[in-house]
Amino acid sequence: MNRFNDAIATFEHAIGRAQQMISLYDALVALRPRESANDDALRSAYFQTVSSFDFFVHEAAAIEARYRFENAIRTRNIVLPMNVIIIQDEQDRIDAVEQCIREQNSYKAFVDPGKLAELLSCFCYKPWQKICSRINQGCEASDIRTADQIKGQLRNIWRRRNLIAHSADVNPTQAGIGLWPIDKEDTQITIEFIKKLGEHLPNVISQTITDEELAELEES
Repeated sequence: MNRFNDAIATFEHAIGRAQQMISLYDALVALRPRESANDDALRSAYFQTVSSFDFFVHEAAAIEARYRFENAIRTRNIVLPMNVIIIQDEQDRIDAVEQCIREQNSYKAFVDPGKLAELLSCFCYKPWQKICSRINQGCEASDIRTADQIKGQLRNIWRRRNLIAHSADVNPTQAGIGLWPIDKEDTQITIEFIKKLGEHLPNVISQTITDEELAELEES
């Protein structure tokens, strides 16, 4: 799946920047202990992590859509305008398809588990089942998680990102001067979870829908 290599490299670099913000937090704490502003380095890491994943999903979807239209591989629920479909030159048509997919997805946040499933379902069958299977691969029985648990963690991350991005992480019960607490361990867990989710994304989105799966979808 070399087609994803550039997007993967960009994602890994962005996650690396988030991890560096953890190191910055440690340095700030060493320089000025108990300074509340130190926590903003963690918020920056949190925001960077979620934004990196959202960017990666957008890129993976555009790359996979282009690849499938170039190779006449099945997709579902991707609607293209007539002015794109009737382009005569094949290369120009494929370029227009990619641009159209990018524009259609540009306003969507794929850290929302529902939106992510909606997107991945254009390319594969039961995407969260596939994600769950890959995340649990090689885990001890006590560490195996259900799809709902994984989606729940992603949903909580998405909500916290929105608090940081849209509400300055302000806790409204404290007269606008107190922020929601954030700690290093939780931020590290978030980074590792998103990194792992991103690692499995190319394998999931590239799985084609079989005739049997399509028939099941049409019956449901």
